[in-house]
Amino acid sequence: MTLSGAYFTPPRIARAILAIALTVGAVYLVSRRAGMPPQEILGLILSLLTLGLLLLPLPVLLSGRGVKRLKTWVGGRPLRAAALPGVLLLPCLLYWSIPGVVTLDGVLRLVLYIGVPSALAVALPRGRWPLLGDALVVLCIWIPVELRLLSASFPWPHGNTGSFLMSPLGLDLVLYLMLVVRGFDASGLTLRVGARDVASATGSFAAFAAVGVPIGLRTGFLVFGVHDQAPLFGLAGGLIILIFTGLPEEVLFRGLIQTMLVRLTGRPLLGLVAASLIFGVAHLDNGPHAPDWRYGILATLAGLAYGWVYLRTRRILAPAIAHTLVDLTWSVFFKG
Repeated sequence: MTLSGAYFTPPRIARAILAIALTVGAVYLVSRRAGMPPQEILGLILSLLTLGLLLLPLPVLLSGRGVKRLKTWVGGRPLRAAALPGVLLLPCLLYWSIPGVVTLDGVLRLVLYIGVPSALAVALPRGRWPLLGDALVVLCIWIPVELRLLSASFPWPHGNTGSFLMSPLGLDLVLYLMLVVRGFDASGLTLRVGARDVASATGSFAAFAAVGVPIGLRTGFLVFGVHDQAPLFGLAGGLIILIFTGLPEEVLFRGLIQTMLVRLTGRPLLGLVAASLIFGVAHLDNGPHAPDWRYGILATLAGLAYGWVYLRTRRILAPAIAHTLVDLTWSVFFKG
């Protein structure tokens, strides 16, 4: 069976290309607004091309039909299943063509980052204790990013590593290995979203804001201060947050970790609380004053709000939208 066919219809392809073009355009607008010098334009163009290629698999991997077709294509062929993620290295060749960027250390780190979890996903048993193997695969993808072990792979722009490329690359990798290779049942990991989902996301955002903003102001973590920016740049910033922060983090913490914990404990509320605590701990090393217990507490409370909306809607875009609203509000109305 091929990967072509009814799934790749012209309307689907057009929507995917439009979404990718909007994302790349948003990154370009924000980069230019930041005052990037003219000599860095080549690096920006090559990075944007790399970004566009890394975003291409997401509409397939976040679609039930796309995952089903991939499962059929790699089914019963462990070498093919383990080797396919190597395709993610091809877009990085464009990025590494930026003068002075590529190093042997950086290339080897990325090869290991893709190769190790791919081998584990194929080799680890999926029988009686599948969650243990699933957890190891997820950790192998998450921890190197959390510990910033891939900075040598994406060193441009200087002083601000190309970590924006890690979000789509890591998301491609974890979705493929978990949904296609491991057969992880996560029906909520699709790009579908309805009016009720958006309403639930907005309600979740409002509930967190009602609690989190007073705590942030009282502890000094947040300082009110409106950032002056044109509406177009605000929209671009929101789209960037959704694609590079909201969606990847919600796939990891709600779609995968929270789902694993709910299945392990058999109690949705316990799984929600445990995943939220993990989310809070993961944010302790963020910000200028890391480790910052205030960031950890607020992130835990936000995790409860995001996790609740995921339990309610079973669609990953709902908590991703709530997450985006929180981060966008923070970036526009607060300093901290």
